[in-house]
Amino acid sequence: MSKRKYFAIVASVAAVSLGSLAGQAQQAAPQAPNMTFFVTSIGLGKGADLGGIEAADRHCQALAQGAGAGAKTWHAYLSTQGTGFVNARDRIGSGPWH
Repeated sequence: MSKRKYFAIVASVAAVSLGSLAGQAQQAAPQAPNMTFFVTSIGLGKGADLGGIEAADRHCQALAQGAGAGAKTWHAYLSTQGTGFVNARDRIGSGPWH
């Protein structure tokens, strides 16, 4: 199986899994209460256009809320270039990550 097909299958399974979590009660307990990061394949429907870092952060916060982990502040792992350079690693802190 090619890497591309494998990634597409994994991303689809993740999207279905996270989509079903988001559809559950908004106050659901997180699966891992100490989690400090998560990976998602649920986009905004515009490809890689997340609307900037602030919009990406809002999207992450909404996904975490849907999974019962909205009590923390979540940041998208994104960098910017140009005059307002921001490093993604700097945005998420020094860890440890769970």
